[in-house]
Amino acid sequence: MSVPRPASTVIVIRQATGGIEVLLGRRPLGQAFGGAWVFPGGVVDPEDHERQLTGIDGPDAAWRAAALREVAEEVGLFITDPGVMSDVVLEGRAVHEHVRRSGATWMPDRLSYLSNWVTPEGLPKRFDTRFFLAVVESEVIGPISAELEIVEWMDPGVALERYEADEIELIMPTIAHLRMLLPFSNASDADAHARSQTQVDPVQPRIVRRDGKIDIEIP
Repeated sequence: MSVPRPASTVIVIRQATGGIEVLLGRRPLGQAFGGAWVFPGGVVDPEDHERQLTGIDGPDAAWRAAALREVAEEVGLFITDPGVMSDVVLEGRAVHEHVRRSGATWMPDRLSYLSNWVTPEGLPKRFDTRFFLAVVESEVIGPISAELEIVEWMDPGVALERYEADEIELIMPTIAHLRMLLPFSNASDADAHARSQTQVDPVQPRIVRRDGKIDIEIP
């Protein structure tokens, strides 16, 4: 049985005139989840554990470092103080080094720990993913990485409607988190809800067989 790899995903939202908008990117065909629209995220890399490099402390420092790095890496959005930009796509350790050279620091407190999803047992690749919510004021993003074809700000309800109409492809965790956002018309209210959680229990979907077909069930 494969051991889940630690990973981080960030649900980046902003306040728009009509309500909340969330940042989604489409994965290229041929890659994992190819064709699906996803939130920025990826596995926790070794450099994310280097606190002297990231400047982030705390029991979940590596997850938060990975979350901030992945957003910067995939969509060019640096959640730092002061703000940082890059004209080129940066990857891995170079992202953290760019922040340090710029005289800026990451802002891990801008991330609200929302949920924890663990890939079902029985699959060859498994991830222990922490989902963070991040409210941003600026829509400015930099160059996007090759891990995404296109990036868009979408209303969560509209994204789900497009999915139901077979206009876009979404995976289960993305659908679940978009639904979580539906009750909120204000980004700060969504953030306050995430921060009000006193305990985040892992969501562990199961692979089940129904009528001879394989399905995934969320307990």
